[in-house]
Amino acid sequence: MTRPENLGPPPARIDTVLWVAVLGMSIAFAGVFIRVAQLQLAPGIELSRHIQDRVTRRAQIAPRGDIVDHRGRLLASTRTGFRFFVDPALLKSPYGETIATLSRITGLNAEDVAERIVAAVSESKAREESGKKPIRYVSVGGILDEHQLEQARKVKIPGVQLEPRRVRETPGGPAMASLVGKVGIDHDGLLGAELAYQQDMEGEPGHLDYVRDSSGRPMWVEPAGYRPPDKGGEVRLTVDAYLQEIAYEELARGVLDADAAGGRLVMADPKTGDILAMVDYVRPGMNLEEPPLRTTLQGRIVQPNSTGHRYRTIQKDPGRDIHPSLGRNRCVEDLYEPGSTFKSFVWSSLVEREVVAPDEVFNTHDGAWQTDYGRPIRDVTPKSFLTWRNVLVFSSNIGMVQGTARLSFDKMRRDLVRFGFGQRVNIGLPGESPGIVTPLSRWSKYTQTSISSGYEIAVTPLQIVRAFSVFARTGDLAGTLPNLRLRHREDLAPDDEIRVRVLPPWVAYLTRDTLKQVGLMMEERSRRRFPDEPPVRYSMFGKSGTAEIPRPDGKGYFDGQYNSSFLVGAPVEDPRIVLVVVIDDPGPETIRKRAHYGTAVAGPVVRRVVRRTLEYMGVPASDDPVAQMIDAESGLSHD
Repeated sequence: MTRPENLGPPPARIDTVLWVAVLGMSIAFAGVFIRVAQLQLAPGIELSRHIQDRVTRRAQIAPRGDIVDHRGRLLASTRTGFRFFVDPALLKSPYGETIATLSRITGLNAEDVAERIVAAVSESKAREESGKKPIRYVSVGGILDEHQLEQARKVKIPGVQLEPRRVRETPGGPAMASLVGKVGIDHDGLLGAELAYQQDMEGEPGHLDYVRDSSGRPMWVEPAGYRPPDKGGEVRLTVDAYLQEIAYEELARGVLDADAAGGRLVMADPKTGDILAMVDYVRPGMNLEEPPLRTTLQGRIVQPNSTGHRYRTIQKDPGRDIHPSLGRNRCVEDLYEPGSTFKSFVWSSLVEREVVAPDEVFNTHDGAWQTDYGRPIRDVTPKSFLTWRNVLVFSSNIGMVQGTARLSFDKMRRDLVRFGFGQRVNIGLPGESPGIVTPLSRWSKYTQTSISSGYEIAVTPLQIVRAFSVFARTGDLAGTLPNLRLRHREDLAPDDEIRVRVLPPWVAYLTRDTLKQVGLMMEERSRRRFPDEPPVRYSMFGKSGTAEIPRPDGKGYFDGQYNSSFLVGAPVEDPRIVLVVVIDDPGPETIRKRAHYGTAVAGPVVRRVVRRTLEYMGVPASDDPVAQMIDAESGLSHD
């Protein structure tokens, strides 16, 4: 019996057709898949020209962290600003309107704007004609202020656009400039605290990934396509913005009063080691002569400024000519010979070694004497006899030389190194100098004599403030060297620090008590010179210094040019601050009047800063310090 035709093909034929169809479709899909993979992985030269990634990543720049003072007041912060840029490929000729508009809003010279734009357009066209990519970006001017930006947003010229830029602002102005430092075009620290704490203030960039259509227009953002930027960390410094302003104002005034070339000031809390203020001031507009080389005339060395010329003694700093924040911080980087301020360290070391008794009397030969190797020594304040205490009070070079002659070279040098001289303070700022202490191999009688009066040793203001804090610390910390710091730390108390003992507490207290008389004499002198100023209600202890300035070639000193300084702690009963003021190169008229000594030019600055600082800090007044003056007018030490 045969199968009816209307029942269709037998099952075997159906299965065969089905399998053939499935196989064919599978082969076709596999071919498509392979082709797609081949186009993705190896599209070929012709197709590669037309392929674009449909996902675009736009970087989200992380704001740089802020710098604040110890009270949280802004010293440096980042904001978003805007500036003009033009796309030469989109600019339409003529360019007169474009040039006039940009010049009017930015304040730039129209000729400068024209030169920049026209040159870019010409270069862009030349590139296109040679088959290269055209120029699409030329910046014009700097960051716009609010008024300029308001006008800029109204500009509707094809090819003229605004671009956002990060702007680093320093509200502290010139007073904070050398301390805070500067950032570069990419907001990386270049100088000062900006460089020292770069890693802490650097944020983590974010990104925005969006999918584009075939024309490059954004369509959507995937849920995981956005990561916000993380702002850099805040850096809190130990400085106080208001104290920094006080220090800057008074130092600038002192420099002007003395017709000086510049000045430096460092103030610290001796208990904690916190730097409270640090100012480096170079007087603008001082066109001083370059020092010539020393010359020899008939075998006699001739000082370069023996003709009465005034030479530049502050090292050239091209960056400072551009902006104060681009200059060196001379409180950290530049050395000076401290002169008689250094006597306090030598004096206390001799007392500690018991080679001299505080009340031992020295013959100071009415201010003129000669060492056993023939070197003449003179005192500014001539006296016939002085106790060892008064050798320091009246700053007797003769007495100091006689005292240090009792100590070996090795012990003398080791005692000075204990105070931290010849070593970096390491507060984190770049470029710090370790100072100079003559090596023992080159130490001589001449060195021993020179160092007793603060010569043949070079220090930074930062180093000498740290060393003087040895006399200002109280309790168990008396006689110890503090760890100065510029970065504020909440978790570190004075009792937690590693103590470096320099002197026994009794020697530190004795030195402070002896130097109190110097503070009283400085206060009396300043009161007579500035009778209209408010009295200082705080007792002070300190030491003045006046030293010739060494020549940059290391061959002798400038004739008639000095660095004058005063080093002080206050109040005596419980010192809250230690402060040094260095006046660089008081003017010729100041010297002619013999008013260039440390007490005369740096003393008034110290006095004003101490008064204003302690009043701001709310420190109770001392017990009538003016009434405590003992024979202050009987013989003032001008050094």
